[in-house]
Amino acid sequence: MNILLFDLENGSKSLGNHTHIQKEFGLPVLSPSTFDQFNNVIGQIYEIANEEVDVKVGNLTVKENRTVIKPKDPQLTIDAIVVDTFSELSKKFQRSLCDNEGMMKLNSWGKLKNKLDRVLEYITRLPGVVICNCHAKMSTMDNGESKMLPYIDGSTKEDISKWFDFVLYTKTINYPSGENKYVWHTGHTSMYDHAKDRTQLLDREIDQNYQTVLKAANERGFEGAKILVIGSPGTGKTLALRTLNSTNVETKKTSKPKVKTKATTVEVTTNGAGTEIPTTTTTV
Repeated sequence: MNILLFDLENGSKSLGNHTHIQKEFGLPVLSPSTFDQFNNVIGQIYEIANEEVDVKVGNLTVKENRTVIKPKDPQLTIDAIVVDTFSELSKKFQRSLCDNEGMMKLNSWGKLKNKLDRVLEYITRLPGVVICNCHAKMSTMDNGESKMLPYIDGSTKEDISKWFDFVLYTKTINYPSGENKYVWHTGHTSMYDHAKDRTQLLDREIDQNYQTVLKAANERGFEGAKILVIGSPGTGKTLALRTLNSTNVETKKTSKPKVKTKATTVEVTTNGAGTEIPTTTTTV
C-alpha cells in the first residue's frame, strides 16, 4: 500500500525517521511549512479533470458531467493520503490572515471558513483512502455539557464531520495494572458529538487498527474511505498509521495456562470490540 504522508508538525517521528517511513509507506514524507506550500504540492501531484458519464434513469440515458481528481502521473499509485494534522494546516492559513499584532479582522473569519471548507472538499474527493488527524479540545456548552471538539478556530469545527465517512475519537483505557490502551470511539454521544460510522458495521469502541475500518468500508462497497481522527496529543493518532499496512498489524495469541492440581486459572481473551473477557477454568 502506497501511503503519502503530509507531516505538518513533526508527528511522524512516532513512526521512525523519514527513510524508515518511506520504506514502510512506499512514498516519501512531505512537510510543507505554509498553507500555500501545501496547496502547491497537492497541485503538483493531482489534477482536476472533467468526465462525461452516461447514467440510466429509467428508460432514459442522461449524460452527466463529473469533475474528478486524479494523479497527474498515470503510473503513480497513491492508495492513501494522510494529513497530520489538519489542526496545524488550518492554523497555518489562519496565521496568514493575521495582522502585525497577530489579530484577525472580523471579515477574515468568513474567509477562514470558506478556505478550510474548500480544502476539505478537495482532499476528501481525492481517490483512495484519505485520513485527517486532528487535535481535540474540551468545550463547555451553555447547558453545562462538555463536548470534545476539533481544535480548529472558527466555525469549521461545527460541521467538519460532514466531509467524512468515519469520524473516530481517540480514547484511553486505564487498567489497574497501570497499563494503558488506546482505542477509537465510533458512536455519537453528547461528549463525542462528531463521532460517526457511515457503514454502521463498527462497534462503538474498537482497537486503533485501520484494517478494521477499511474492511467495513470495503464490505459496504465504498470507493476508498474518508476518515477523520480526533484526539489529544499522544493518544495514538499518528502511531495508528502503521496499521494501514496489514503486515504491520500485530496478532496477539493467548497462551495456554499451566495445569496445576486443584488450581483455578484465568485465561483472558479479547473480542472484536477490544473488550477483555476472562474465562475461568478449574482443574483437578
